[in-house]
Amino acid sequence: MASGRTTIKTEPNRQRFNFLTRHQVDIVFMICREKTVGEITRKLGISKSTFFNTRLTIYKKLGVKSTVGLVKYVYKYKYLKF
Repeated sequence: MASGRTTIKTEPNRQRFNFLTRHQVDIVFMICREKTVGEITRKLGISKSTFFNTRLTIYKKLGVKSTVGLVKYVYKYKYLKF
């Protein structure tokens, strides 16, 4: 017997990358290239707090919990060749 609930299908994780802004994508790629927080903030002309807030937003959008998860995501879906 059906419960009457409808399930919402979420898009595949791969599609989530498309929701990042160009600025967020730049940060993702710099993180994956082992740039330090200082290097990233200087290159983009942003504060450290802006960097950390943006990184948290990226984590939420991609459904990852850490930098390791972020790098694994980028590698898994081949957004960047290492």
